[in-house]
Order: sequence, then structure tokens, then C-alpha cells
Amino acid sequence: MLRTIVSLFGAAAAWVAQMSLSEPLAAYGCYPHEAPLPTPLWASLPAILITISLACLAAGLVSGYIARGLWKQAGTGHAIAAGSGSFDGGQGRFLGILGLLSSFVFIIAILFTSCAVILVSPCSPWV
Repeated sequence: MLRTIVSLFGAAAAWVAQMSLSEPLAAYGCYPHEAPLPTPLWASLPAILITISLACLAAGLVSGYIARGLWKQAGTGHAIAAGSGSFDGGQGRFLGILGLLSSFVFIIAILFTSCAVILVSPCSPWV
């Protein structure tokens, strides 16, 4: 059951974690008080943001890998144990495909969010 939950929600949770960690860090690092700073408070802010992005990407990929395993396991006809019951091949296959699709969408979201970290310099003016 834990593998099913991770495959369905792991990549989404990784993207939410990326947004929840990166945005406040970047905002505080560039705008800690009433005036924006020309450079970040911490010199290592870009490295921190890239590290967060890579960790979240890895978590999303692990979620997709687990979903792929569930999908393949259900395709072989083996039941997937879930607490007191089990998923038959059809339910397990559906949940595996749903996990794959969810992971794919959120891995793309993580990559696009990472592009902002890589392409836009910290504390850069928008105007």
C-alpha cells in the first residue's frame, strides 16, 4: 500500500516541496526587508536552490520508478498486497498507469520550475 501511495503522490509531493522551499528562500534572500537587494543575502543561494531542485527531481524519478514497478507487477498477474486485501491485475495496472502519468506530469513541472532557478539570476530586476 505504501508503494502505491508513493507512486501516486510522490512526484506531486516533491514538486510541492520544491515550491515550498525554493520560493520563500529566494524571496527572503533577495528581499529581506523593505527594499530589494542587488545580490542575495547568501552567496550560495543559487547552489541551495539547485540542490533543492535536484533532490526533488530525484524524488519524482523514484516515484515514477515505483509506479513502473507496480504497473509491470500488475501486468504479470501477481496480486499487489494492500493491507488486508489485495489489488487484482486490473486495479493494480490502473493504479500503476495512474502513478506513471502523475509522476510524468510532476517531473515535467519540477524540470520547468528548475529552469527558472537556472535561467534567471537571483535578485534580478524584472523591469
